[in-house]
Amino acid sequence: MHQRRPMLIPVIAVSSISLSCSSPDTRAADETAIRAASREWSNAEAAKNLEKCVSFYAEDGERFPTGSPLIAGAAALRKEWEKYLAAPGSFNWTTSKVEVARSGDLAYETGAFVLKTPDKNQQTKTINGKYVLVWKKLADKWKVVADIDNPDS
Repeated sequence: MHQRRPMLIPVIAVSSISLSCSSPDTRAADETAIRAASREWSNAEAAKNLEKCVSFYAEDGERFPTGSPLIAGAAALRKEWEKYLAAPGSFNWTTSKVEVARSGDLAYETGAFVLKTPDKNQQTKTINGKYVLVWKKLADKWKVVADIDNPDS
């Protein structure tokens, strides 16, 4: 029995060190930051502010639009947003859920959107839908790496 006791002390020491080295849980603060960024982005879209809208994406961000091929990278995203913001109508969204990984470097957001656009007779057409954003913490700033939405009908 005395031979096992010396091994127990290093095991306890290593366990204590590894527990004290774990990073703090910042998920609540990260969720708050992502929700604020999402509101800011929605407001930028309402203001048709191209620079602000594209600033929320990571350089290698991807957009998965309904009925279109993948849009990947900063240049392609900028081109898509230029076209999108030039179109008449409005688009806004509301965050339903933000889930941040314990690691603190990835998160996802889900929610609903409302698109109002004129139809061919210049009557306002309302389209409701849902979305998913995947956020990644890059240099202490949350950026979108994947963006997908689709209409309810």
